Amino acid sequence: MPARDDTGRVMDSPGPQRETNVLVAARYPAVRAGLRALLEDSAGLRVTGEAPLEGIEDAPLPPFDVLVADLGEDAEARLEELDEALPGVAAVILADWEAGSLGRSPASGVARGWLGRDATPQELTAAVHAVARGLAAIEPALLGLMLRAAPAPESTLDASLTEREHEVLLLVARGLPNKGIALELGISEHTAKFHVGAILSKLGAASRAEAVMAAVRRGILPL
Repeated sequence: MPARDDTGRVMDSPGPQRETNVLVAARYPAVRAGLRALLEDSAGLRVTGEAPLEGIEDAPLPPFDVLVADLGEDAEARLEELDEALPGVAAVILADWEAGSLGRSPASGVARGWLGRDATPQELTAAVHAVARGLAAIEPALLGLMLRAAPAPESTLDASLTEREHEVLLLVARGLPNKGIALELGISEHTAKFHVGAILSKLGAASRAEAVMAAVRRGILPL
């Protein structure tokens, strides 16, 4: 039986998914080579090139969908340099994170993955796929650091969520996009988008990841 949308119309069958083009960046060539070898063995990913972190803004870069960048140590300074060099780029960031270097990260509103340098190959590839879909991906071990480092929300913000908004928030925390939320709740994608916007407004959040963290801090979501 063909799939139908909430208006009863038959939906087009999805075609073959396009590969996600990945650019690898790191300070040392050996690190770049290691990341490249790992990602090239992953289904659905294609490494289009490598680049050094220093001077990446002036380097000739191939087309890419997601940047995988190993920042090494001193992550906060290197992250600022990367944001200045490639503003708004979708990226999976690997680093030796500390609380101070994670406080501002989720508020950027950019699709990003946040992983430690000891992330497994499965965690890395899953984060790349999530970021390519416009989602945030946070290694569970880093979530506590982010929550402690993020600034407290404005006390004047209205965080009283409706029952439906709370249901949507739970699905946002699971990483579902608007279409997935709509399917789970039996509502239209437009309605799901409306609820997500209302949640971000009430929690004073600039991104889905920031909304989830704000909800955890306020006890709306369990940690």
